[in-house]
Amino acid sequence: MFTLRSVILALGLLLASDALAGKRSNTLEFAFQRETDFVDRIHTDSRESATLSSAIYDTLLYQDPASGQVTGLLARSWTWVDERTIDLDLREGVKFHNGDAFDADDVVYTVSFVIDPENKLRQQESSFLFVKAVEKRGPHKVRLTLSRAEPVAEFQLAARFLMWPAKYTQAQGHMIHATKPIGTGPYRAREVAPGRGITLTAFEGYFDGPKPKAKIPTVNIRIIPDLQTQVAELMAGRLDFAQDMPPDQAENLRVNPALRVLYGDTIRITFVSFDAAQRAGESALKDDRVRRAIAHAIDREAIASRLIGGGSKALLAQCHPAMNHCVQDLPRTPYDPAKARELLSQAGQTGLTLSFAASVDLKTVAEAIQGNLAQVGIRTRIETAPLPTWRRNFLDGKSQMSVLSWGGGGIYDASAALPVFFDMGNADYARDAEVADWIKQAGSTMDQARRAQLFRQALGRIAEKVYTVPLYTNTANYVMSAEVDYTPTRVDLPVLSQIGWK
Repeated sequence: MFTLRSVILALGLLLASDALAGKRSNTLEFAFQRETDFVDRIHTDSRESATLSSAIYDTLLYQDPASGQVTGLLARSWTWVDERTIDLDLREGVKFHNGDAFDADDVVYTVSFVIDPENKLRQQESSFLFVKAVEKRGPHKVRLTLSRAEPVAEFQLAARFLMWPAKYTQAQGHMIHATKPIGTGPYRAREVAPGRGITLTAFEGYFDGPKPKAKIPTVNIRIIPDLQTQVAELMAGRLDFAQDMPPDQAENLRVNPALRVLYGDTIRITFVSFDAAQRAGESALKDDRVRRAIAHAIDREAIASRLIGGGSKALLAQCHPAMNHCVQDLPRTPYDPAKARELLSQAGQTGLTLSFAASVDLKTVAEAIQGNLAQVGIRTRIETAPLPTWRRNFLDGKSQMSVLSWGGGGIYDASAALPVFFDMGNADYARDAEVADWIKQAGSTMDQARRAQLFRQALGRIAEKVYTVPLYTNTANYVMSAEVDYTPTRVDLPVLSQIGWK
């Protein structure tokens, strides 16, 4: 009797000669499931932009993806003058991909751009505006003045403060980084083809530092939204590396000797957002009994263990338990369909219909939740869209209910998980001014005991009012050619310059 696993094994043996195509050509064929509208993390923060930014650009500081420790990168050293002042000594001899020399002028230009409210960057408030001013103090010396005490400033400087070449960006306009990005990173962008993919080539002039130099001369990143197409390409040896493969499909591929399946821990979380503030129009979701009923109807344990797999765990709070100050002893909404029906009856909302948005990569999760809700009498219309379209609709206040994931830039602190969605900004569907104020206070004091108290208050209110349904911790699922040499880290995205051939 033929099974999917036996077919995969047979095809893998038949195609073994083709599986080395990437190594023979010294080109890594890499798949993204979704397209990103910007390459750089200044304009947008997604897994795709983070993967590309780490390859093409460098930040002032560097967070080691394995240990989480912060060291110097474009800034070889830094000194805290006081809790609101940081002096940085910049690395000399660094070149941008276009040959421009990196110096203090590039830092002043880039930092001035990201902290200017007129530029209206996504996540600007939470990621950049803790810096108030930047000052050149020498050809390779700058001073950052902070607008507040920022307990995770070093992590932010390592995550989002990548550097643009000042002359190039001024001449071309900052939007040039969407199609012709120029950085100092280990890879340079040879071609950006919207809708198709991106080709990277190793930057031979990359400096010696903590970030690895490119190991493979060329990386060809293709946009392949359909997972079955990714599987076919992997089995045919035309694809060397795929990420975010559903565990059931990844496990089926494990029997193919030409492929490897690896899982990595991450601090990314996935959750359901509710329009409690009625930004998308009047709906039953303004009633916290309805939101609580939905939370009771979702079988988070089953979704984490059976659908996500790879060590994923059901969440208890709107943050990852590995993060500092992510308290776990909060009001619970365990899986309880009977309680869900009771709450819906009390709210007079039997036969409820809701719209439910998801980016294409989370469609299977949305469908699992749709099935759970149908069992308690809630009908949902799933609306899927590519990431740029989904994000635009979400930020424009058009989401009644959405499933989304958030990694917080790899920062191990609750301040990375909460502000974007509870800061009264365009991603905030709760609009709870008190919660926003507690989170803001926690993000601007160095007093760790005070921070712990404030985060407890904020997370407690979020759970009590059921502004969201925290679903599960994400895992990084990778399927790759057996000839690829890569070890997953706790960062939920592959570091391209760490990928090599065996």
